[in-house]
Amino acid sequence: MDENNTFQIHLQKLAHQDEKTFETIYTLGNGHFGVRASNPLQGNNSHYPGQPGLFVNGFYDLTQLSYGENYSGYAQNSQTICEVPDPRFIIFEVDGVRSDETPYNVRLVDKNLDMRTGVLMDIFDVKTPTNKQFRLTLQSFASHADKHLFVIRYSVSALNFTGPITIIKQHPYIKQQIQSNTTDMRAAQRQTVLDRTFIQSKLPIMMISTRKSQLALIVAQQALSDNPMHVTMLDDLPSYSKTFDLTQGMTQSFSFAYAISYPHPLLKATLSQPAIAASAEKRLANKSFKQLLDDSAAKVNQFWKNSDIELTGDDALAKGIRFNLFHLYQAAGGDGMTSIPAKGLTGPGYEGHFFWDAEMFMLPFFTYTEPQMARQLLLYRYHTLPQAQHRAREMGVHNGVMFPWRTINGEESSSYYPAGTAQVHINADIAYAIDTYVRVTGDTDFLMDYGYEIIVKTARFWLAYGHWATDDAHAGKFVINDVTGPDEYTAMVSNNYFTNRMAQNNLSIAVKYFNQIKHSHPEKLVELNVTDEEIAQFNHAADEMYLPYDEKLKIKKQDDLSTSKPVWPIKETPRNLFPLLLHFHPMTIYHYQVNKQADTVMTDCLFPKDQDEAQLKRDFDYYEAITVHDSSLSRAIFGILAHRLHHADDAYDYFMQTVMMDLSNSQGNTGDGIHAANMGSTWLSLIYGFAGLGLEKESFNLSPELPAAWNSLRFRFWFHGRQIEITITQPAVSIKLLSGQPLQFYFKHKPFKLTKDHLVNQYLK
Repeated sequence: MDENNTFQIHLQKLAHQDEKTFETIYTLGNGHFGVRASNPLQGNNSHYPGQPGLFVNGFYDLTQLSYGENYSGYAQNSQTICEVPDPRFIIFEVDGVRSDETPYNVRLVDKNLDMRTGVLMDIFDVKTPTNKQFRLTLQSFASHADKHLFVIRYSVSALNFTGPITIIKQHPYIKQQIQSNTTDMRAAQRQTVLDRTFIQSKLPIMMISTRKSQLALIVAQQALSDNPMHVTMLDDLPSYSKTFDLTQGMTQSFSFAYAISYPHPLLKATLSQPAIAASAEKRLANKSFKQLLDDSAAKVNQFWKNSDIELTGDDALAKGIRFNLFHLYQAAGGDGMTSIPAKGLTGPGYEGHFFWDAEMFMLPFFTYTEPQMARQLLLYRYHTLPQAQHRAREMGVHNGVMFPWRTINGEESSSYYPAGTAQVHINADIAYAIDTYVRVTGDTDFLMDYGYEIIVKTARFWLAYGHWATDDAHAGKFVINDVTGPDEYTAMVSNNYFTNRMAQNNLSIAVKYFNQIKHSHPEKLVELNVTDEEIAQFNHAADEMYLPYDEKLKIKKQDDLSTSKPVWPIKETPRNLFPLLLHFHPMTIYHYQVNKQADTVMTDCLFPKDQDEAQLKRDFDYYEAITVHDSSLSRAIFGILAHRLHHADDAYDYFMQTVMMDLSNSQGNTGDGIHAANMGSTWLSLIYGFAGLGLEKESFNLSPELPAAWNSLRFRFWFHGRQIEITITQPAVSIKLLSGQPLQFYFKHKPFKLTKDHLVNQYLK
């Protein structure tokens, strides 16, 4: 197959799915916003089955949460990402009949996403109520050169008539959301209410504002120089309108650019309408579709130079990998004020919230391939430290910070605390991600200016939330009770292994960096009020952290009581009753040993030196048998561990399920948005798993082993300012230094020197 073909996502080559799923798959985004690939005639018309929308990262409104019994500390408001009017929307008028008043018949012919350039092409055949037929083709892209721009070109050609057709480009509605019926609590249920004001200008400029969060978003529209049009008032709305005379075999094209306020939504009170108009007019003046596309495509090309994974031996798999990496690139907020929503910017699922997913499953990809982006994503957590400190005090924790389980603005938005707020491991997850970022990049400026403050304040939380046990079972140990680990089918337990091990790491790295900083920047420790006495407390709690272990089964226990519960009869449970959370009361599920996702075994993945292979095998076998993978975060972890145990078939099977999850809609809910963390897991599976990349001492180690079905795997990553290229084939691996100074690295834990003029080659057998 032509390599370029593995960068194309053709509708004709995908398994049939519903319209909402295709809208998600073909969403265009750039970290600032995402535009679903909807039927462009739908608008706000529920006659069509789609769910169109423009989602802007960090643009949300609040809805008061309702509780039968509203206890102290409960989250008071839900934060819901707003569905802003669809910039793809267009109105046609033929024979006096407008498509927004009397629905036209619209048939999807094809879609193709060119991931090399970031351009989406859609083809629709349209029939009017008077039986006039025309073909509508769209070319569109979210600019990666100027992240506030969405650009679209329409082409119209008559199929069975000659005569006039009028196009109208306006946005007559503000409430984009189209009601959909679902009992899945993971899909957004809350409807936001938006206000709109048109700003006086040469262009149609909308100021869209929220009622409760008091945010405002500016959306300006410009007809491009390809086929210039002037703004007119139509239906009391600033609009573009033009009539074309169509002839069969001839095509008319016209293009528009939308400027969506950037870098992030602004407080309504800070906006000056004259300044907004002047800025939009200047930004959009004299631009052509080709010029804007060339600028954006150059940025996308640079992304692939840094981040592409070249796999030979399975073209479909190679395409699936690139699809996942491309969507990660499209989803990542790059302004330091936003992160990566669980569904990216492709749909309303999970209300546009940021979870631990961003740091634990998606950030490693950026840390190694786009470190500047990783830095911005971590800065989001730094900028929400005040909210995290307030939350800790609200929860009765008088020292340190407590990051929210799900959020947009930094405040807790989870209304079900057993599977939300109780997942306090997110504090340690963020600290782990910062440590990994610093170790990979060597960015000590970030550590000094931002990172160490987060590490210290999260470490303080553990000392305040945990305690020294006095009971016989835990005497002399530091314990952490009443928490929920990653497995949301086990809630409010004592000494969740994952939580305790991550807290231990959080405390340990606080000590590690203290010992570095006290020599180089002692003033930072004064600023943060870090003392030798506090560091000694961190060190003591880390050394004596209780990590539950079942001496009879010889496995790490998920929590104090986990192995004493009955095991859920997974094989006897009908497949239509999965995922369990949609069919059983939480207390029914909590009563059993059944894991929604990888929990204790995640520590085997994150801390590979904690155990030998025999221990890893016992943990893996035990927890694999009770895990139902009702979370998209699960399979990659089990796949990485299966690879480390040399279970080649299992590792490959888990990996394939990870890669193709959204393209095949295997979870059944891709229509609500992509599974962004699972996409990050694709990279983890490939690079941490099959390539065997890991950190060792002050450098990195490679221990690769390719599946038999693959011919080769090539990827690049950055390490301490050096770009390195790895090529793995069945017989051998080569390591090449593309830029930067020589360094020592490890291959199967043996040291090697890497220089620009010396390619390291090693046989694998």
